Amino acid sequence: MASDVIIIGGGVVGLTVARRLALGGRRVRLLERSACGREASWAGAGILAPCNPHRTDPLHQLTERSLAMFEGFCAALQDQTGIDPEYDRLGELTLLLTPEAVPVAESDARAGAAMRMPDGSAAYEMISPAALREMEPAAAPDALGALLCRSTATVRNPRLLAALVAGCRAAGVEVCEGVAVDDLVVEGDRVVGVMAQGERHRGDCAVVCAGAWSGAIGARLAEWLPVRPVRGQMVLMHAEPGRLRHVLARGKRYLVPRRDGHILAGSTEEPEAGFAKRNTPEGIAAVSEAALRLAPGLADAPLLATWAGLRPGTPDGRPYVGPVPALAGLWAATGHFRSGLTLAPVTAEALFELLEGRTYDIDLSPLRPGR
Repeated sequence: MASDVIIIGGGVVGLTVARRLALGGRRVRLLERSACGREASWAGAGILAPCNPHRTDPLHQLTERSLAMFEGFCAALQDQTGIDPEYDRLGELTLLLTPEAVPVAESDARAGAAMRMPDGSAAYEMISPAALREMEPAAAPDALGALLCRSTATVRNPRLLAALVAGCRAAGVEVCEGVAVDDLVVEGDRVVGVMAQGERHRGDCAVVCAGAWSGAIGARLAEWLPVRPVRGQMVLMHAEPGRLRHVLARGKRYLVPRRDGHILAGSTEEPEAGFAKRNTPEGIAAVSEAALRLAPGLADAPLLATWAGLRPGTPDGRPYVGPVPALAGLWAATGHFRSGLTLAPVTAEALFELLEGRTYDIDLSPLRPGR
């Protein structure tokens, strides 16, 4: 039976898009090459973070809207499936470990001075060294303070993904795992389905949500969706619950606490690794060293596991969301790099509006495929 929409890829973006379209009345079939939610969506730390407060561009607007949607999104998933994604607005402390970092943080705090949380508190605040020690006793004792971003939240991404798979099925999505899409089925200049392991799947349109593998579907997508894998390596530790209360960060390194005492440390950023999804001694050493620089108080925390994931990077760092040029009926929602979790709800909402023939009220032109 033909579907209204074929979703190619079952990561957080593909699952969220599929569920939104199904709830909106579409017949949806999702094809995932392995198991749903086991690639970049699973490998990350579940951070839901805003853009830099100096930014005002459409991607910033999309990020802010998605962050505002997230608590309700998780609550609806829990109501639908009984699975708690463990949404927590922990806040993020960017540690100031060099004198040069202080004026940069002060500038960010000034740029975000007008931003407020739902309870009226400031979204950004400079934290003194003494206040930092009280807030996070395990953090670096020589820090010159921190920049607090109260709007940063986290989810337990494996639980979110399990909820999304269950939510898709409950909404009527036909979820097909272990089905790798090899090519597009094109009649004239229109996509009317896909080929997957010798079987044709017909649909009125298709949405590419295949992460780092998006450009490899058929012979033509690499030109319009030049998505590449960027390996990130992770370390999992454990401490008693509450040893860390906030996300701690410095540059691209971070620590993320879970409710049960698990603490995730990340991450490397290795575009040169290609599709080699494996850990290296150098990568794990770099992540571990950065973790202890942020929080020396975790030196006694046992290491439980390491893993690697492949984020979908793009040449300009922006995702592809919208119609793919030259092929009617083909859409993209991919290339979200480090922001797939954060942007999943708003990406799904935007795709729903576009597929309904409406114009989205945030400018999506900077994200157009083939740009």
